[in-house]
Amino acid sequence: MTDDINKEKTEILIGMGGWELPSFNNVFYPNKPEKGFRKLEYFSRFFDLVEVNSTFYNTSLSAEQSTRWIKDVAENKKFVFTVKLFRGFTHTFDATKKDALAIHRLLEPLQSAEKLGGIVIQFPSSFNRTDERQKHLVKIRSFFPDHRLFLDLRHISWNDKSLYQFYNENGFNLINIDLPPLPNHMPLNSLEWDGIAYYRMMGRNAEAWNNPHSGDRYLYNYSEEELQDLVRRIKLANARRTYVVFHNDRQTFSLVNGRQVEHILHPQKKLTAPSNLLAAFPNLKSICNSVDSDNDLFSNQPLLSKK
Repeated sequence: MTDDINKEKTEILIGMGGWELPSFNNVFYPNKPEKGFRKLEYFSRFFDLVEVNSTFYNTSLSAEQSTRWIKDVAENKKFVFTVKLFRGFTHTFDATKKDALAIHRLLEPLQSAEKLGGIVIQFPSSFNRTDERQKHLVKIRSFFPDHRLFLDLRHISWNDKSLYQFYNENGFNLINIDLPPLPNHMPLNSLEWDGIAYYRMMGRNAEAWNNPHSGDRYLYNYSEEELQDLVRRIKLANARRTYVVFHNDRQTFSLVNGRQVEHILHPQKKLTAPSNLLAAFPNLKSICNSVDSDNDLFSNQPLLSKK
């Protein structure tokens, strides 16, 4: 592990769990977008990674759509997609071969363009380890033999070093998942698999997490101390490539925390942020320059001189 994040061999990509989130409107995206405005293109000006969440709910997205995504992010050469697996494989267990083929068709353009980081396979907290469920993971691997598979396993029974050989043998990357500190929840680890580390930051709103009537499950703003700890964990993992995805998107705290972590990693660089995001969160003004929708500045640009 090195203390100088800029001289390390690793690449750290920061992003969000989607780009079409309602909370992003009018706080991140322009209030009055110009004709032809594309949210993903705009998003890619500030972040290098997105976790596609819409694929969790259905398998109707086409290769034409993923090809359009590639065009949207063309100006950001670093940009990478990770794609969340359809819930038929992880929650309802009614996925079909037709669903698997549809997912392959969607992923093929991303894979060919070298824009696909892998597939995120998220199970519910109730999915504890059993022999049968372990075999189910192997079956999912058989459907996607050539893709990197990231496992979001939330029950603490999967947090067992005796299972590491199983994960390695089947080519699984266990996600470092950050959850509220509730009974049976997986703790936040600092693991890398085959040179890749993946952090999913879900927030720590324990009070709202298991309340089915609350819309505040992801209402959480990580503190400076918590973000510093995340960076410490990233350095500890010392992966060749690290993905960091913020899901605490209620009130757009995910966007704020993403910018803050980027600054901690690269304190010598002045970042950019939309003017309306800076207006909503003035604390970002000390680390970000304002940029509007017609500006082509990207994240991680050198510090801009102010006259």
